[in-house]
Amino acid sequence: MRKTYFELHLPVAGFEPDVLSGLLHQSGCLGIFEKDSDEWVVYLPEGWSPEHFQQLFAELQGVNVEFIPSAVQLEKLPYQDWNAEWQQYFKPAAIGEGLWVRPPWEQLPDGVQAGEIIIDPQMAFGTGHHETTRLMVQAMQSLPLKGERLLDLGTGSGILALVARSIGARHVVGIDIDADAIANAGHNLQLNRETDVEFLVGNISCVTGRTFPVILANIQFHILAPIADALYHTLETGGKLIVSGILKEDTKKFTCVYRRVGFKLTGQSTLNEWAAMVFTKS
Repeated sequence: MRKTYFELHLPVAGFEPDVLSGLLHQSGCLGIFEKDSDEWVVYLPEGWSPEHFQQLFAELQGVNVEFIPSAVQLEKLPYQDWNAEWQQYFKPAAIGEGLWVRPPWEQLPDGVQAGEIIIDPQMAFGTGHHETTRLMVQAMQSLPLKGERLLDLGTGSGILALVARSIGARHVVGIDIDADAIANAGHNLQLNRETDVEFLVGNISCVTGRTFPVILANIQFHILAPIADALYHTLETGGKLIVSGILKEDTKKFTCVYRRVGFKLTGQSTLNEWAAMVFTKS
C-alpha cells in the first residue's frame, strides 16, 4: 500500500475549471477537492519527482498565463490522512438513469428510490463524481449489456465493473496496473455483495488470447492511443468498445487513431469538457 501522497494547494484564478480538471486528471492526479472559488486541493502520487512537478507547472502555465508556480503550496503527507480527509467530501450522487453511487458511511437522500453502488474510494480513481465515469455509465445503460461478458480496462475502484453487473452483465474482468487499485476494487466487490467479477493486476496483455463482446476503458488519451491495435484484437467481431477519459478537443485525433486499426465510431456523447465514444468492430 502507498504510505504517503502529495497534497498540492493550487490557486485557480485565471483557469477554466473544466480545462483545469481535465489537465490534472490527465497528469495522473488521485483526486481534487474544490476548497473554494480561489483554491483547489490536488492529491498526487507519492512517486512524483521534481521533474513531474516542473512538467505539470509548465502545462498549467500553458493554459493560464496568470499561473505562478511559487504560489503553490506543496506537502507530503501520510496516506491515512488523505483517506480520512476524502470522506468529508464524498457524498451520494446520481451517476446514471435510476442509479446512484454512495460511500459506505453515507445513505441515499430521503425519498430517492434507485439502485446503488457502494464505493469506498481510498486511492483508486472512480467515485462516480467525475464526468468521465458518468459518461461511461450513460453509454453502458444505452447498450444491451444483459448477459454479456465485459472487460473493464483500468478498473480503478471497480465502479464500472460493478455498474455492469448491476445492469445485467454476466461476467466482468477488471484490470488495473495498480495493485492498490485492485485491492480496493476487491473490497468494493465485497461491499456490494457482488459476484462474477474477476480483478487482475496488469495491463491488456493479461487477457492475451481472450476476447470480449464489450470492452470498457475509462483511461487517459495518452494510454489509450498506443493500445488501439491490442484492443481491436481483444474485442469480438461486432463487439462494442466504450471509451472515455478523452477531452472534447481530442476526439477527432482519437477517432483517426482508432479508425486506422479497423474500429468504426458508432456513438459519442459529451459532458462539460469530456467525451465518451462507442466504437464497433465490424
